Amino acid sequence: MTRHSSLAVGLAWLLISSAGLAADGSIETVADPGAFFEAKVRPILATRCFACHGPKKQKGGLRLDSRAAVLQGGDSGPAVDPGDADHGLLIEAIRYGEERQMPPKARLADVEIAALSTWIKAGAPWPGAEVAPRPKLDTPGPTITAEDRAFWAFQPINDPAPPEVQDAAWTQRGIDRFILAALESAKLRPVPLANKRTLIRRASFDLIGLPPTPVEISAFLGDESPDAFAKVVERLLASPHYGERWGRYWLDVARYGEDQAHTFQARKYPYGYKYRDWVARALNEDMPYDQFITEQIAGDLIDAPGRDQRLAALGLFALGPVYYGKAVADELDDRVDTLTRGFLGLTVACARCHDHKFDPISTKDYYALAGVFASTEYQEYPQASPDEIKAYDQGQAAIQSKSNDIDSFLKVETAKASAALANQTSLYVVTAWTLNNQRKSKPDLATAKVAKGEGLQDFVLDRWVNALFAGKNGEKPYLVRWHALIAKQDQKRDLSGDDAARAEIIKVADLLQDYLCTTIQLRDAIEAQSKAAAENSETKAPKPILSDRDSAALRDLFNDGGLLAIPKDRQLAMLSNEAKAALKAGKAELERLRKDAPPKYAIVHSLADGSKIANLKVSIRGNPATPGEDAPRAFLSILSDATPTPFNLGSGRLELARAIASPDNPLTARVLVNRVWEHHFGRALVGTPSNFGALGERPSHPDLLDYLASRFIKGGWSIKALHREIMLSRTYQLSASTDPTNIEVDPENLKLWRMNRRRLEVESWRDAMLAVSGNLDRTLGGPSQQLTSPKNQRRTFYAAISRHDLDGLLRLFDFPDPNITSDKRPVTSVPLQQLFVLNSEFMIQQARSLAARLTAGTDEPDSARIERAFPLVFGRPASPEEVRLGTSFLTSTQDPGETSSSPLSKWEQYAQVLLGSNEFAFVD
Repeated sequence: MTRHSSLAVGLAWLLISSAGLAADGSIETVADPGAFFEAKVRPILATRCFACHGPKKQKGGLRLDSRAAVLQGGDSGPAVDPGDADHGLLIEAIRYGEERQMPPKARLADVEIAALSTWIKAGAPWPGAEVAPRPKLDTPGPTITAEDRAFWAFQPINDPAPPEVQDAAWTQRGIDRFILAALESAKLRPVPLANKRTLIRRASFDLIGLPPTPVEISAFLGDESPDAFAKVVERLLASPHYGERWGRYWLDVARYGEDQAHTFQARKYPYGYKYRDWVARALNEDMPYDQFITEQIAGDLIDAPGRDQRLAALGLFALGPVYYGKAVADELDDRVDTLTRGFLGLTVACARCHDHKFDPISTKDYYALAGVFASTEYQEYPQASPDEIKAYDQGQAAIQSKSNDIDSFLKVETAKASAALANQTSLYVVTAWTLNNQRKSKPDLATAKVAKGEGLQDFVLDRWVNALFAGKNGEKPYLVRWHALIAKQDQKRDLSGDDAARAEIIKVADLLQDYLCTTIQLRDAIEAQSKAAAENSETKAPKPILSDRDSAALRDLFNDGGLLAIPKDRQLAMLSNEAKAALKAGKAELERLRKDAPPKYAIVHSLADGSKIANLKVSIRGNPATPGEDAPRAFLSILSDATPTPFNLGSGRLELARAIASPDNPLTARVLVNRVWEHHFGRALVGTPSNFGALGERPSHPDLLDYLASRFIKGGWSIKALHREIMLSRTYQLSASTDPTNIEVDPENLKLWRMNRRRLEVESWRDAMLAVSGNLDRTLGGPSQQLTSPKNQRRTFYAAISRHDLDGLLRLFDFPDPNITSDKRPVTSVPLQQLFVLNSEFMIQQARSLAARLTAGTDEPDSARIERAFPLVFGRPASPEEVRLGTSFLTSTQDPGETSSSPLSKWEQYAQVLLGSNEFAFVD
């Protein structure tokens, strides 16, 4: 590599690596430790460990029912070393080390060992160690206490007035008063506002996930009106790309995928994109959030026009993971978990095996919700006219009919070929006797060689050899005479040349052939007579039957693997020439029918109420084999005024949807407002967006959360109005600059004295590269495409999402696991990410396109091209030093004797540096 190409790559490495690496280079993270512990770790400990190391018994002095006990360990020392999943007594024992093997009766499953290893690596968190478990009631009665209802998340939403502040002139919206009041109480001041270039870039990525164009930036800079930024916000909210950006956030929560994680009976969702497109369209149309909820839970049950369009909304559950057999309870668990985390911010699935340890959610509550989904079934609805459906069905019926005809023809002709083999029984038997004798002196004599010499089928001859000489004497009634003769002959001598012995064999073989052929003829006659009797209802003659002996002989002949049965790979070769010609013609007709058949009409993956509507019983300790009391389908007790009213409209999905979307529900609006805030500021007001329970974080600004939630409901559940409320505030428009005093007091910026600097998600990062290089295909909607396809230049929103084999680019850059609902993504920085920037074909192609875009047209100097590049890529002008540095690189020459090994020109290398920089990947 030349000195200057090394400079380009080195500059790229410097720019992209400044974010730093994780301490151990790991990209494995647990987004929600509490949920992971409750779902994966606690059940293992409870079912596999507590019997010997729990409150009643402590073998070796070891208890495993609390974090303190685990860290203290037993007689041999601490059980785990938090953070080290490769060493420690517990790890050694569950991996069946040389000294310790636990549990002693049976090793844990690999998935259980992996779960415990992940838990230990994450620091062995034990959520609730600082939170007292809910006390059990000593007397029968309601499980919901006054103390439960007093918890902040279950309190009705207030409508607090914005507080008074000292610097009222600084505020612009109600949000600002809440934020400034908290800052003033901590003796902090907000940093200055962001400049207009930063602000429009922030807003553009926030709302549509794309960078602003130089023209859009210039227009905003030239607009001196007081509502200039408001006009930018309106333009972005009206963009059809808004739904693509914010639709992806919802798809994370919806754990959207287009196939299954397993391969056994894996269901595919070829039209799963219809749900993805429905989400984007609903957000673009600013569908009220309460309607957005209702249509995804019960769109098929709403009595209103537009049902066909609503069916796609049910993809929220219809596209979910599928479990089979006894694991169907896991499928219900997934739906309950997605529903309650997504809409309510509650970990209801933790109550599957026992009452929730910390929240007022009982197992009965869990199975009340699970019963709704147990009374619901997956349904595919046609998205075509009746004529299209009829044409397709007729085409498929014709194909099936012809296929059945071919199968029947082949079966009949194969049966004829098998019966014809019976007429050669004597020859096969004598040849088998000869071969068996010759092998006494030639043990390696091949069956195929002998069969070919006699014009016989080698597989049939091999079967006769096994039947005649490997079977026990008298095992087959029709071979009794044969075995008696063989027993009289000298088994140590080769008798193949003994004429007398051969004559005896031929005589028995001929008798055997006569018997088998006669039995086959008798069977055929009986079948013909039975058929005639069935066609003539007046025939009352008794139905003739074969003897048990004869039936057994025929089974030996024609069943799979029988003496005369023809394997599939030999069938065609053994047909007559006439049969082969007829079969060829039939297959040609079948191929024509397939070619001419109308294509499969579009469908939508959706739901319907099941054929059996019923409540579930509580599964004791989560085991469906030990049912307990009945759990009527109903809403959560803690979110009901009294004992929940059982659902009685079909499955109950519509009643459930209305309960969740009710303005009286204290959680729904709070959860959504919190999610929107998170994606604008990089951190939510409640730091655990899908867990508002006791183990979740408390809101940093509780009154602000309620203020926004109440306005959200009063404003008709409009998400776009919520964007305006947030983005037109001074708080949103703050710069990302730092302040030494503020950092000392509030280093995590919990009080929002500045804007958080954020790295782009992989979708916006990739889309931005396509946009600035001039390659982005902005087509809306339609079928998904493989992200790895070289021709795929569509937005990443339209990439195919596989649960079984997630695309490598998405996996590398922190895309969430589509098997489970996700409320936020980890942000990792690992070497493979930098290697992708330096070496991937995608990056190289975008660098080439960007270089071509900058150098096309007029013969202008490199400095002018650099000055055009920076507004396009970064949204700002290049500094004189950046122009000088870039020009120096572009105009430099190689040292004598150096040869370039880079496939890129200098402009292409320079373009790759710009695209690989931190400034391009981050938003201030």
